Amino acid sequence: MDLNRINKELRASIESVPYSLEIDENIFLNAPEIIQKERIEFTKAYPVQRPDHIKVKDIFIRSSVDGEEIRLHIYQSEEFKRNNTLIYFHGGGYVFGLPEQVDSQMFEMADGLKATIISVDYRLAPQYRFPVPVLDSFDALKWVIEEGENQLGVNAEQITVMGASAGGHLAAAVAQMAADQNINNIKHQFLLYPVIHNGLDTPSMQEFTDSPLWSRKYAEIAWQHFLGEENRDKRVTYSDLTHYRNFSALPQTTIVACELDPLRDEGIEFSQLLYQAGVSTELWVVPGAVHVFDLFGCPLTDEYKKFLMSRLFK
Repeated sequence: MDLNRINKELRASIESVPYSLEIDENIFLNAPEIIQKERIEFTKAYPVQRPDHIKVKDIFIRSSVDGEEIRLHIYQSEEFKRNNTLIYFHGGGYVFGLPEQVDSQMFEMADGLKATIISVDYRLAPQYRFPVPVLDSFDALKWVIEEGENQLGVNAEQITVMGASAGGHLAAAVAQMAADQNINNIKHQFLLYPVIHNGLDTPSMQEFTDSPLWSRKYAEIAWQHFLGEENRDKRVTYSDLTHYRNFSALPQTTIVACELDPLRDEGIEFSQLLYQAGVSTELWVVPGAVHVFDLFGCPLTDEYKKFLMSRLFK
């Protein structure tokens, strides 16, 4: 793609990073465990300083699938407001990533919004394919509803779910699953450049085959790991979020998409389905932005953070 289309300050910030941000496609496809290990080691090697007034702890819950442990990484402001409760799902193409990779953003949100954030360390593909990551995520919601008041002091009747990229997909899948089970505790879903479906057929997905930080090829590999080769092209509820029949039951929604992201049109498509179902929905397509733009310091990221803080618990 033409890199001159990227917001000037954002591009300068990306280019200033002293190491490669690209994923080796061959390793991603054939040895994803290497990337998983690298991400864990990188996060441990470059920890973010925790603010004194933000408490951080891990709680382990049991999976409804197989009884294995799921780690919930909790951030809580000492002055937390009971109604400001967020369940967060990190990105990483379903294949890599962990809650701590966005510590700095979580500290800012917990601090600025006096919030409690439950970040879910869901299990990763291809070791744990669909539906396990979705069910791990839903188990986290059920735990917050059942134990959040007792163990964290939060109002479990007022929950926001949020996720980035593949995590945005998981957040939205949890909201759909909750609606199907008549669970009404989720009041808002905030989806940051979310993955929506495995069609790989939108204009943006066809255009941005070589875009920085996320591309069509990466998306193809991620879906192959998540669904398995035999299911890669199937439309399945909670995997393809457009393959759903109860949109009107979903909560208030905020979607942030990026102009220069292969996932752009999926976010737009999902917002249209919500609009048509009568769901209060706000869509912001960020001009000049690429996937994960918010991880780079620049005026565009500052503008997004103001938007996020003003919308999350509105």
